[in-house]
Amino acid sequence: MPLKLRPAKLSDAPALTDILHRAKASWGYPPHLMAEFRDHWSIAEATIRSLTVTVAEKDGVPIAFSGVTQQGDDTLLIDFLFVAPEAQGHGIGGLLLTRAEDRAREMGLPRLYLESDAHAGSFYEQRGFRTVATRPSEMSPGKDIPMMEKILPASVQKISKLDISVSPEPWAFESAHEREIQEYFEEARKRIALLWNGRTLKLTGYRFEAGVFQGTCKESSFAAHLAWRDWGAPDASAFNLFGSAILRSEDGALLYGVMSDRTATGGLIYPPGGNLDPTDLLPNGKVDVVGAIYRELEEETGLKPADVAARDLLITFDGPRISVGQVLEVAMPAEQLRDAILRFSAASREQELADMRIIRCREDLQDPAIVSYAKAVGDYLLP
Repeated sequence: MPLKLRPAKLSDAPALTDILHRAKASWGYPPHLMAEFRDHWSIAEATIRSLTVTVAEKDGVPIAFSGVTQQGDDTLLIDFLFVAPEAQGHGIGGLLLTRAEDRAREMGLPRLYLESDAHAGSFYEQRGFRTVATRPSEMSPGKDIPMMEKILPASVQKISKLDISVSPEPWAFESAHEREIQEYFEEARKRIALLWNGRTLKLTGYRFEAGVFQGTCKESSFAAHLAWRDWGAPDASAFNLFGSAILRSEDGALLYGVMSDRTATGGLIYPPGGNLDPTDLLPNGKVDVVGAIYRELEEETGLKPADVAARDLLITFDGPRISVGQVLEVAMPAEQLRDAILRFSAASREQELADMRIIRCREDLQDPAIVSYAKAVGDYLLP
């Protein structure tokens, strides 16, 4: 069975307490100190209520967890991160730490902070954390507890060049979990009217330096993408790279689509766009992300390249999602543009859009249905 990440339930408290105690003991602390630790530390239902707790499970059994919460105006506190001894050494701790960073980005918090175990400082240092202070360890006399932080780079940046190719190798996650993926997709088809198992491109490695984005994709099924997404993106080496048409009206507003319940993202709000697929390949084998943006723009809104003026090309890093967004100005007031798009959508066979949301200022980005990368783009572009 694949590894899955999910929000903790109150009923997880005993299992998470067991992981906490056994993971702490794996550092080799003396029995009398571990007895004191067990007496003073546990995961109660109140702990799960007060934190955002993420559980990693295998075969339905919790094997690791993290707990985070906002601290101050700019910081996400990582209060807990523990992996059961039998699951250590398989990258699960790093995966949970990565998802904690994703949570910070979703909340618009540029800093992560934690107090490490005296033995675990190097684990966090390898993942970009630095020690800002120390305090004596009560369980390891003579050793210090590192108090560590990580500052996240800006989520939204300009792109000067895209260079994305496709590998002929299969996506290992899909190959390893083919049966479970198909079973999950068949269940999802019963709930989602427009679900279709087409071919997509999954980003499996990238570099971004000095405005140049280089990456490699592997072809996969949409079913594999859907399972990976809904299981908490357990393959941390993969990313959902997609194109976004960032529409800006002549009066300066952004227009985001409200997705129909007929789609796999029903109710969510974000710029028109969609997944990359093999039809987006150029003759030279490169992925034409900008061409995919214009394709999705016309399919969803009816707008053609001649109807828009291209401005900045932006990249937005949002955990397992990476959006390449083309800012497109339209010589039309926001209300008129919204009406035109909705008329087109209502007449289309797919009817992917339930509405178009007009975003004029940052206060308009507070709706929780607006996906975090779309909020970040709005924060970047709006006064």
